Amino acid sequence: MQISDVIYEVFDGLTLNNFATLGKPDAPMWERPLMGVAAGDDPYYEFLKEHIGDFHWSPAEAFALKYGEENTPEAGSLRVLSIIFPQTEETKAMQEKARVFPCDNWVVSRGEWEPLMKEFCMKVEKALEQQGVRCAAIDLRKEFSRQKSESLGIASNWSHRHSSFAAGLGTFGLSDGFISERGKAIRITSFIVETELDVTPLGGRGHYDWCLYFKSGICGACIRRCPIRAISEKGHDKDACYAYEFEACEKYWPEHIERGDYIFGCGICQTKVPCMSKKP
Repeated sequence: MQISDVIYEVFDGLTLNNFATLGKPDAPMWERPLMGVAAGDDPYYEFLKEHIGDFHWSPAEAFALKYGEENTPEAGSLRVLSIIFPQTEETKAMQEKARVFPCDNWVVSRGEWEPLMKEFCMKVEKALEQQGVRCAAIDLRKEFSRQKSESLGIASNWSHRHSSFAAGLGTFGLSDGFISERGKAIRITSFIVETELDVTPLGGRGHYDWCLYFKSGICGACIRRCPIRAISEKGHDKDACYAYEFEACEKYWPEHIERGDYIFGCGICQTKVPCMSKKP
């Protein structure tokens, strides 16, 4: 079975990919994913250590967290599988009407993301390992955590978005969002696998080639969509964005904070923009 078939089979059988918490158990939270592949020895990962911080894992370092350094092959034998999950048309239509706070579908799809990824990643790891393919899901590594980058501020041990760029799945936008073929109303996960997979060509594109603002100086719709002006011509103020999200969740969804693993996400800038559902 092809790895893509495994991914789709697991996705189609997910028990948590629904809005049961909103009384809609038959409504999916996420649509079928897109996939891309980057080489484990891609020089881009060295760039990320320089650009983000030395704490950012290389594919081999992430793989070793599960299998140990002594059982980790040369980086060239590894592949990074990047998987993008698009928001549903229903959720995007609801979110387009949002002005100050995100719609309920958006809040739940973000808040339920971690439990969903636990189910998805555990099932993918098991299915691939049964086929003899060693696999390490980034979202299952207990060491995966928020970090502080001297140059970029809020960061983490691994950037799913940058791995999607390396895997040829799109480029970044003014708001820091990742613009894929299905737009930027998405979320992403990553797996490190030890197998031969063709690398998805990057096509020579730059980091911001699919953003209308950077490409031709027009648009800036995400600036106008942000309820607290955390996006400007200079980019995205992550600290202001995070502060707003925490305050909003604490005030309007306190039970989510008490649960502990429920992360609030705004995402208003990801909808009602030209790059919401496609590359513009």
